[in-house]
Amino acid sequence: MPRTKEDARLSSRTSRSDLPSRHEPFWLVLEKGRALGYRKGSKGGTWYARYYNAAGDPKPLVQALGAADGVSDADGAMVLSFSQAQAAARKGFETAYHQATGDRVRSGGYPVADAVADYLADRKRNGAKTADRMAYDFNAWVLPNLGTLPLDRLTRKRLERWMDEMAAAPTRLRGGKTAPPPSTPDEIRARRASTNRLWKNLKAALNLAWKERRVATNEAWKDLREFRGTQTSRVCFLTPAEQVRLVNACPSPDFRRLVQAGLFTGARESELARLVAKDFDPVNGSLFIEFSKSNKPRHITLTEEGVAFFKELVAGLEPAAPLFRRETYDRKQKDPSGIWSRAELSRTMAETCKAAKLEPLVFHELRHTYASGLVNRGVPLVFVAMQLGHRDTTMVELHYGHLCQHAKAEAVRKLAPVLGIHAPSGVAELQVKGAGEP
Repeated sequence: MPRTKEDARLSSRTSRSDLPSRHEPFWLVLEKGRALGYRKGSKGGTWYARYYNAAGDPKPLVQALGAADGVSDADGAMVLSFSQAQAAARKGFETAYHQATGDRVRSGGYPVADAVADYLADRKRNGAKTADRMAYDFNAWVLPNLGTLPLDRLTRKRLERWMDEMAAAPTRLRGGKTAPPPSTPDEIRARRASTNRLWKNLKAALNLAWKERRVATNEAWKDLREFRGTQTSRVCFLTPAEQVRLVNACPSPDFRRLVQAGLFTGARESELARLVAKDFDPVNGSLFIEFSKSNKPRHITLTEEGVAFFKELVAGLEPAAPLFRRETYDRKQKDPSGIWSRAELSRTMAETCKAAKLEPLVFHELRHTYASGLVNRGVPLVFVAMQLGHRDTTMVELHYGHLCQHAKAEAVRKLAPVLGIHAPSGVAELQVKGAGEP
């Protein structure tokens, strides 16, 4: 509870009686933008509260609190002592804060659940495409364990224990089922990688709360490190022959077109779903992605085969016509909705892989296949990053850097200059014969 702030002019009846009568109150600043005032009149004094918030109303809000105890004894309601006036002013500040910002002052601390809710609202307000997915993860893994804990009671040990619990927890499956706890080295690595991604989002929520001064310090989490050694190179991608088998096994023309587009562009399924006819530029042979995960538009340069594919696709379409509408039966919605749901897309992809006699893949693996194909052909990583929509080559190097070695060796031997600073001498390595050889 805030302590009463002392002031030689206002603290006692005697000191207030010595003040001159005037219209402007004598002000005592309690905190920045918040002050308690006393105005002395001919028949007694009155307490006032003054509140100012630059983000709200540009004019200070001044409110009368009640009579001062100069003539009558304080009763805590109509007549207030100096300490009672401060308490009443602070309560009024809470109301004024809500009116200025739209947010309520919370009593009993600022819990993790509120920090998460405010962070998700901020992400949605800024157009983040992953806010709904983050909300699902927060509800599943964070709120049941940390949701009621106030931020000022968070400790590093408590957060480390939570990360250890998440890394050891079994993976959640569809239908409310759970897999066995991770036991193999690869399963443990995968769970730790998932925990790292979850911690990254939670840390962002905690940092937002700290920046908005919901909590006094960020010491509990600012130096908390994630699990090491969880990132591995991408090894799951299709060879050109396997890509042909996958396309041929597609159960419907609309799904086949979607798979072909994924292999030609490396675009995410959500990016493909938003494409319209005018996004294809046949003159420059490129595809415009206006809405992406990073909220940054990009142009994807197409191969000759990709250009021919999109030319056929847009033929006869209006500029605003969607390119990849779903036309086949949707078992979940019982009618053609025009949109591939994530569940139906995953299910159809699994069925297609089975028919093509391929290991099960998700649609996103087509993006990895596209990227690995570029890297294997010696395309510079900066160009691969631009095609995929990454801001730099960090992710490309992390996931596909191992594929560069062969392409690098071929490029060096083909393109490096011949110096002419060494002439072969004709000396050959001596072959040592074994015992019994002639």
